[in-house]
Amino acid sequence: MKSRLTLGSAMVLTLLALTACSAVIQANDQTEQTDIGVVEQVAIDTSYDGQEIEVPAGHLLVITLESNPTTGFRWELSEPIDKGILALIQSEYKPGERGKQNPPVAGAGGTEVWTFEALTAGEVTISLEYSRPWEGGEKAVQTFNLTVVIK
Repeated sequence: MKSRLTLGSAMVLTLLALTACSAVIQANDQTEQTDIGVVEQVAIDTSYDGQEIEVPAGHLLVITLESNPTTGFRWELSEPIDKGILALIQSEYKPGERGKQNPPVAGAGGTEVWTFEALTAGEVTISLEYSRPWEGGEKAVQTFNLTVVIK
């Protein structure tokens, strides 16, 4: 009986400890599970074009922009960023609902998701343009500019 009680108590304490370790403080109601655990992030979209935002050092900045690669257009950095202040982690295309159908709907768009990591205090401007990158292609049909102040 005593060993069952001890085992039960140990299990409860273990569950409580695991729950405490998984607590997350959310920034802008966004978190992201990564290989190193939960990382706080600031998620924005086209409504932030031309604005300035503050991002705490150590947080991720996730920019989601509408895109349709079937037209030959894609988002690209038009100016380099200071990699010592803000690091580009990845940019990826995510198909919309129509693009996820089987078979995908031809011409269906989606979004491009740009993920940056705020490394240290400073100010950076992210300038993106929606262009056809090949020679003679259309340049900067659409632009997105964001000033990021890292605290």
